[in-house]
Amino acid sequence: MKKVLIVTYTKNTLRALVEQLNEIGLQEYVEIEGRTVDELDYSFMMKYSLVVVSSKIVYTMVKPYLTEDMPTIITRRTINYGKIRDLLDIPKGTQVYLVSDMKQSAEETTGILKEAGIDLDFYPYFSQETPRLEISIAITAGEPQLVPKHIDKIINIGSRQIDISTLVEIYHHFQISPFSPTTHLSARYMQSLVDLTKDLSGEILRSRILQKSLDSIVQNMNDAVLVYNNFNVIEHFNLKAAELLGLSADKHTIHSLAPSYYEAMMSMAVGQETFVEIENVAFYMQKKRIILDEQVYSTLIVFRKVEDYQKIEYDYRSKAKQRNLVARHTFDDIKTRSASVLEMIKIARRLAKSDSTILVLGETGTGKEVLAQAIHNASPRTFQPFIGVNFAAISESLMESELFGYEPGAFTGARKNGHIGMFEQAHKGSIFLDEIGDASAVIQNRLLRVLQERQIMRVGGDRMIPLDVRVIAATNKDLQQLIEEGMFREDLYFRLNVLPLRLLPLRERKKDISLLINIFVKEFQEKLGRESFVFSEGAIKCCEGYHWPGNIRELRNVVEYAAHISEDYVYKEELPFWQSASLSEDESWNDLHSLYKIFQERGFLHEILMLLDFLNEVTSAGRSAMAAHLLKNGVMLTDQQLRYRQKLLNEYDLIVVEQGRTGSRITEKGKMFLAHEKSKC
Repeated sequence: MKKVLIVTYTKNTLRALVEQLNEIGLQEYVEIEGRTVDELDYSFMMKYSLVVVSSKIVYTMVKPYLTEDMPTIITRRTINYGKIRDLLDIPKGTQVYLVSDMKQSAEETTGILKEAGIDLDFYPYFSQETPRLEISIAITAGEPQLVPKHIDKIINIGSRQIDISTLVEIYHHFQISPFSPTTHLSARYMQSLVDLTKDLSGEILRSRILQKSLDSIVQNMNDAVLVYNNFNVIEHFNLKAAELLGLSADKHTIHSLAPSYYEAMMSMAVGQETFVEIENVAFYMQKKRIILDEQVYSTLIVFRKVEDYQKIEYDYRSKAKQRNLVARHTFDDIKTRSASVLEMIKIARRLAKSDSTILVLGETGTGKEVLAQAIHNASPRTFQPFIGVNFAAISESLMESELFGYEPGAFTGARKNGHIGMFEQAHKGSIFLDEIGDASAVIQNRLLRVLQERQIMRVGGDRMIPLDVRVIAATNKDLQQLIEEGMFREDLYFRLNVLPLRLLPLRERKKDISLLINIFVKEFQEKLGRESFVFSEGAIKCCEGYHWPGNIRELRNVVEYAAHISEDYVYKEELPFWQSASLSEDESWNDLHSLYKIFQERGFLHEILMLLDFLNEVTSAGRSAMAAHLLKNGVMLTDQQLRYRQKLLNEYDLIVVEQGRTGSRITEKGKMFLAHEKSKC
């Protein structure tokens, strides 16, 4: 049996969510396990088919434990309306605490309660800050242990439940229909509304605040709600019911309904949940008695068109499909100040209008797939599928069947109904062949045939399938060199290299580095929910001097690293590469020559070289040791003069001035400068 892991921040929330999934019957199909964030371990994560996380903030804590291909769902949650009865007794505008384990949870619960018509003055309380003594009532969603000790009255409305849209998503992940007669997911989920109505006392039911609260809840439901009393008078109905039944503000009896609706509602047994057809329209219906003080007070009927549930299912399937078949990026996502990149984008926009094959050339991490998606979205095929395939990520044995599909029984282990390949999925749209230089000889032969004939044959098939697909290929390898080495077909190269585009490496677009850093800083500030932070001038210079073998992807990783370890400012010493940061060979030579001229013009090149030579021989040294070394070699500097030279060396990244007594030490760039000058001798 497949396993699903539920991850929450606290035990109370975990217990509530697992109980809810058991109540709706999910345990009949999959094994449900639960853990808090503190209980996670890398070793056991791979045994789960799906990880369900209680909130976005918890997801940031869970993410380090997840592999890239681990299916994960972040839940949308709502309150259990069946447990808000006590809130209706609190006078309007009363100051109350909303106590939760996290700020986000407190704010979300407050928003849901306000939408339900609970008109109180909410104050979030989610940590151990000093409590406001004037507040004597606390509402909590399943976390009573967090309530301040001075509180007189605690109302626990229970942990927030998983919203029905997330439940549908979980069911679909395991290919279980949530709308079949055996699951009755919607019926079980609706029980909280029924519980609310069932539990209310007659006195509260007649109060103005209840009427407002209950009406707000019911009127905003997508389900039609109808309540009639023991005299068959319709006491309450929402807008959805009015629309379906043709009800107005006037008093109605249940007998005044259209005969088809009346017969369907009367023929239902109490407590029954069923599918009925009324006037050629299929409905899902549920019927309940509202019992107050051990007496039947009224009858509740909740119903909805089956096509509405089908639309939820369709929308979910559509969104799930789009995650794989839709290009998300446009040319606006390519951020640059570089004139060369702007010119490349200008050309790419023109090429997008064509159906000819495009070959994108660029190093790893330069954004080849982003460019491919932008081209697709700027093309006439923008509303058609975009399929991406990475030749370096799929094994050679699977590549042929993944690209071209296979017929039923084509090989051992094949699906009994066969499989549609990526080229077929991309019909009328675009297919992105990433890392084409890693394609095997067999795949190269078949790709050449596809590009020539624009048709494919499935593995194990006997018929040709015509295709209308635009091909965008990309590689970080030198295809001409691979041709010379006999690793890549020359005729395939010329089929691919119809409209070439070259992406510059990051080291050739230095003006973009600070721009991209600012963009990534904002991204991780929001993603991690942390305070704002900026890169210091020294860190920016260090980044601009680095050669970036991983290009934009590596820069993004560096900013993400800094977002986790840095405070308000990111210093160059905190960058993961700073000790080995160096310019490209040509740029290094020019930069070092510029430094030579700077120090020479200021008249202390000889002293600078002596200091670097000394630091190159020792691990680190303080100013007194450096002054002694200079004096030993006939150079006497005041402390102020030595400080100035030390500051210059630090500003030009030739040395690092450590905090405390550690002193100064030479950098890789400093060693390069020293070696550069010694080579002249």
